[in-house]
Amino acid sequence: MEAFSDGVMAIAITLLVIEIRLPESQDDLLKQLLGLWPSYLAYLGSFATIGVIWLTHHAFFARIRQVNGPLQVGNLLVLLCVAFLPFPTTVLAHHLEDGGRNAGVATAFYFLTAAVQAGAWVVMWSAVRRDPTLLRPGYPATVARTETRQAAIGFVALAAIAVIGLFVPIAALTFYLVAVVGYALPAMAWPRHTRSRAGRASD
Repeated sequence: MEAFSDGVMAIAITLLVIEIRLPESQDDLLKQLLGLWPSYLAYLGSFATIGVIWLTHHAFFARIRQVNGPLQVGNLLVLLCVAFLPFPTTVLAHHLEDGGRNAGVATAFYFLTAAVQAGAWVVMWSAVRRDPTLLRPGYPATVARTETRQAAIGFVALAAIAVIGLFVPIAALTFYLVAVVGYALPAMAWPRHTRSRAGRASD
């Protein structure tokens, strides 16, 4: 499951850059490159999103010793959102500079996709909460309850950012990038924490 998921994420994160293209124009090259700032911003946001999902995904399975049907469904929902992400990224890149309603709709659409992805994590952790035997030894059942609650908070927060994006797109993107960086830090720490647990268990 991890290998398949890694493959999907690798393809999705690579596809993000394909839509960054120079317009067919005879304008000054520097002006054209600077004019692509919406594409750069959308790419940065989506690359960071998939990167954090990848880190979180590995941290998740470091705590899982076996899977069941509901967990597989939740994992597919996460991959559904990851594979879909290049599309809202393109929409955002093409319409962010428009301003007005188009920029707001594109931003809200982008963050609604992110919110659905957070909802998929609720499904995954709920499967573990209902069957704590899926966890590796050393991880209490309370881990699943805590993570389910955090995923639900993430869903609500991203839905709120989508509403903000409908009216103030740049502010919403700024909030989101800060939130992604903040979420990445504990995800990056999990592998070390897992190894330390494994070391103590072997001792």
